[in-house]
Amino acid sequence: MKRPNSASLILLGLAALVAASSREGTTLFVACFGLSLTALIGATSHLRLLLRRSRWLLLTMLVMFGWLTPGTPQPMIPGASQEGLLLGAESLARLFIALSAVALILKALSPVELVAGMRSLLAPMVLLGISRDRIAVRLALTLEAVEAAGSVDDAQRGVAATLALPAPVYGAVDILLGVLAGGLLLGAWLI
Repeated sequence: MKRPNSASLILLGLAALVAASSREGTTLFVACFGLSLTALIGATSHLRLLLRRSRWLLLTMLVMFGWLTPGTPQPMIPGASQEGLLLGAESLARLFIALSAVALILKALSPVELVAGMRSLLAPMVLLGISRDRIAVRLALTLEAVEAAGSVDDAQRGVAATLALPAPVYGAVDILLGVLAGGLLLGAWLI
């Protein structure tokens, strides 16, 4: 089976992100659990790194919502309100969904494939006079800087002289992923 195009995988990840995070209540928490479990199994290192980098944001969101939202006081948790903790849990679930989707995308695609996929998805921007190539180059340089900052070996920090992106080739798998992404977005909008 031919590997899907990187743009198709990014689109599917974004559709899953929108479909899961647009839910409310129990459905939101089930979607969060399912996507987080998938990312934990399939992209453990990426998810762990994203969670470690986001830990203060997660804690701040919980405190801001849980303790600063007026509502019914929680007797076992001084200063927290029931409504605030529920709002905090929903916000954290949406952030976990986003982090899980990003972790899965980062696991599935190399930095070059990620840039090529984003460049393909930015094709409509040409109609607005925005250069998708400039955005792709900026993304590539940003990803390279992040990787260089994460490595301890100075020999690995060489800057690429040229940026070569694979040409997009679409097949039947990409059409199937596009239909699946469209179905997820349609389902999120209608349901």
